[in-house]
Amino acid sequence: MLDRAKEHEWSTFDDPDYVHPGRDAASTRQAFSDAGWSDDEIDLKDEIAKAQSNEAPITSPGVARFTEAALHRLSQPIESAAAQLNVSNRDKVHFAVEPKSGPLLSKINVVMTDQSIITMGSFFTRYCGLVSRAYIRTMFLAPMSVGSDFNEEFLRKELRKRPDLIFYWWRIFISFALTGTHALAPFKPSSKDEILLMEQVAFAMEIFGLAHEYAHHALDHGRTVVSETDAHGEEFEADAFALKICKIVEADHRYAWVKGQSVPNPYLETGAGGVLLLSSLEVFRKAKDRIFVNKAYDTHPSFLNRSTKIKNTYIMQPNMYATSLDFCDAVENVLRCVMLELEPMMGKFSPKGLGDLAPDDWEVKSFE
Repeated sequence: MLDRAKEHEWSTFDDPDYVHPGRDAASTRQAFSDAGWSDDEIDLKDEIAKAQSNEAPITSPGVARFTEAALHRLSQPIESAAAQLNVSNRDKVHFAVEPKSGPLLSKINVVMTDQSIITMGSFFTRYCGLVSRAYIRTMFLAPMSVGSDFNEEFLRKELRKRPDLIFYWWRIFISFALTGTHALAPFKPSSKDEILLMEQVAFAMEIFGLAHEYAHHALDHGRTVVSETDAHGEEFEADAFALKICKIVEADHRYAWVKGQSVPNPYLETGAGGVLLLSSLEVFRKAKDRIFVNKAYDTHPSFLNRSTKIKNTYIMQPNMYATSLDFCDAVENVLRCVMLELEPMMGKFSPKGLGDLAPDDWEVKSFE
């Protein structure tokens, strides 16, 4: 399978000798320096990243070691949570990197067995990192006006004062819509003031996404042909199970300690990370649909229905319910305002005009 994939024009196998234009070591280091990081801190970051890459197991020979390390970092807490939930078939699932473009996650059934492979695309964590960074920078424009005290007019007014931020969002979605990668998105690392929250949000998005696919395995979904109604029901069930995993991961201090202090991650426990992943993918899909007209049959229910069920998880726990609403609504509100500001920009480009830049739909080609 990997040998066949290597021959495909859209495969994402790593070429160790390739240097992306503008992403060489010197410019990358300068970008971190511009964001406020010292030389020693940049060196430490590089050392940690290198160690994680070297220590990660190989699931798909030839893919970038960074991606293998990211998958290992995410699969471990999910497997630990599954053990705590006493998932009966947890020994029959395998995590692997799928060398494809796009913010991809999937569950693949192993034919004629009850085993599953949970796959993560090569650029999924890149996508989550970019979206989380754009989200917190937008949220910081009006931190007291995005949740329960949402003020759409104020947030959109503040957002218009930052055309660079609107354009950052635009470049993220257009880059993934056109190429399935972050290649066209500018490299703007987190500052010291942003890094903790950015990492929390990205981690919550990533865990929810992989946990959702794991849930399909744990709940034995997808092994028989079902109606669209039943398929939607399975997606809701997987979301609910994924949130259980998120709560266990959030409570595990191994993933919450910073300089000896336990730091809670509300984006995990409330499901807000999942809502951000789902809502951003909704915007990504809208951007992609304007470029390519290749809409495939989708078994997933609408984003708003899924978000509502996630928010209602704590409806019988008033205090937790209020917190969940605040964080999840903040995500919905920010993405709604972003989309409203992006719509005029999208309207300036005809589907044909953008399609000419990438004549082949990377997603359709990669799934042939």
